[in-house]
Order: sequence, then structure tokens, then C-alpha cells
Amino acid sequence: MNLKVLCLSLLLFEASCFTEFEITVPRDTVTGFYSEELILPCIFPVDSSWDRRSTVITWQRGLDVVHSFYYSQDQLDRQNLHYVKRTSLFSQEMIQGNASLKLDKVTLQDAGVYTCSVSTNTGSQKKSFGVKIAAFYSEPRLQFSLLNDGVNLLVTSDGGYPSPTLQWLMENSDITNQTQTHLMQDTHTGLYVVSSWINLTEVTNSSLTFVLHNKPLGQDIRREIQLYSDKSERQGESAYRCHGCFIVIPAILLLLIVMSVLFVFITKRREHTKLNGSTEVGHFSEIQIPNRKSSICL
Repeated sequence: MNLKVLCLSLLLFEASCFTEFEITVPRDTVTGFYSEELILPCIFPVDSSWDRRSTVITWQRGLDVVHSFYYSQDQLDRQNLHYVKRTSLFSQEMIQGNASLKLDKVTLQDAGVYTCSVSTNTGSQKKSFGVKIAAFYSEPRLQFSLLNDGVNLLVTSDGGYPSPTLQWLMENSDITNQTQTHLMQDTHTGLYVVSSWINLTEVTNSSLTFVLHNKPLGQDIRREIQLYSDKSERQGESAYRCHGCFIVIPAILLLLIVMSVLFVFITKRREHTKLNGSTEVGHFSEIQIPNRKSSICL
């Protein structure tokens, strides 16, 4: 009877020791930034009996070996080629239970489910968590071109991931359904280039807002575009100029007629004076040409 009690006690002791060895990894998905370094956390319990030489740490993404450590050093013979010269452990902090992995120059292909496995002289365990990669979109660039009846606005942003959500507002009214959007993915990096444009006719003084939302990174870009139109002023000015054109033509014609009449009259008087052999002083009535403003219509 005493032997059975002793065996049961040993089993309970072993079970308690096993449950005490528990590694800690993130519960939620970890987000990495494209082309930057990413730390994948993994912490294991250590005590005074911990032995570095008996510690085995292995990182995997699916079936691919990302990084291995045993016999007190990195063992990278079986490392997947995608991770060569991009991974490292915090060797000096291993005595504190740090089995975290540092991944350099993150790419979109690094996304997936990662598993941290730790085995020491006090226990072993492995846990997994998800990793996703995202990239910030660049400052939007605005281009515009004038049309016969309005204007075309084009906004472009690149270098981002994943695909964004776009919105166009005019005076707080959603006009996104009046726009067109083109999304192109770089064949080398996998990052997106997004272009969105809208054609506006009968432009009046108004305010447009372009909104780009990159949800994984919480990136919100809002840029306002102010539109000003002097169409009515230019129409009024054009009408005034044309009105001036119609005013100046009769004035010039009237002046030419008066000058022609005076020339004929003076010529006949001189001929008449010569025929009579005498000189007479003629009195002409003063003819005034109305003073009108003239304008050149271009």
C-alpha cells in the first residue's frame, strides 16, 4: 500500500513539474513592417538548475526551419534558404529565458504561422502564433489636367501593403462611386501602387477630400483639395470685351465719314475761290466726335 502511494506521489510531482514549464508567446497575430527588423517573442522558464548545454531552441514556419540552437550554439545547416543571414537569437539573454527570434529585412513572404519550440533540462514545450506583414503607403501625389468642360484629378500612392480602402468626399458627401481606381502590385516586392482619379465638370468653388485607409497599420491619410473657379468672372469679362468691340467700330466709321466730308468740302471751296479770283475766309461749324472708350478684343 505504501508503495502505491509513493508511485502516485511521484507521478503527481512529475505532472506538476511539467505544467510549471510553460513558454510564453503572443496570443494575437504579430504585425511586421516591410524591410524592417521584426522580433518574434518567446520566453521560457529558467531556474538555478538551468543548463545552457542541454537547451534546444527551434523556430519553424510551417515545416520550414527558420532557426535552430543546440549544443550551446546556432545550428543552421537545415535552415530554409529564405532565411539565410536574416535570423538571430538573443544569446546573452538566454540565461533569463529569452528564446525570441530577430528577423531582419522583413519581406511579404515572411508572413505565416511561426512555432517556437524550447527544450531544457527542466521541461519542454512549443507554441505557435501568426505573423502578418504590412507596409505604409507613401504621401499621395496629386496631378490634374484641364478638360474642355472641367478638370481631371489623379491621386497616386505607392509602397504600401495590403490593398487599401479609398474614399472621396465633396463637401462631406461621399462621391467614391464617381471615381475610378487602379491597383497594381510590384512583381518584385509585392507592394501596391494605387491610383484613383475623378473627372469633374462644371467646376465651382468647392472642397474635395481624398482618404486612404491601411487597416493593419492603422494608417489614415486624409488630404484636402480646394477647387476655385473664375468661370463666371471670365464670362462677364469676355462679354464686356465683346461689347467694347461693338462700340469702337461705329465710332471709327463715324470718324472716317466726317473726315471724308470735310476733305470734300475743303477741296470744293478752294476750287471755287480760285475760279472767283478772290480769297474768302470760310467759317466751319465745329463737329465733335463723341469720346468713347475703346477696347481690343483678343
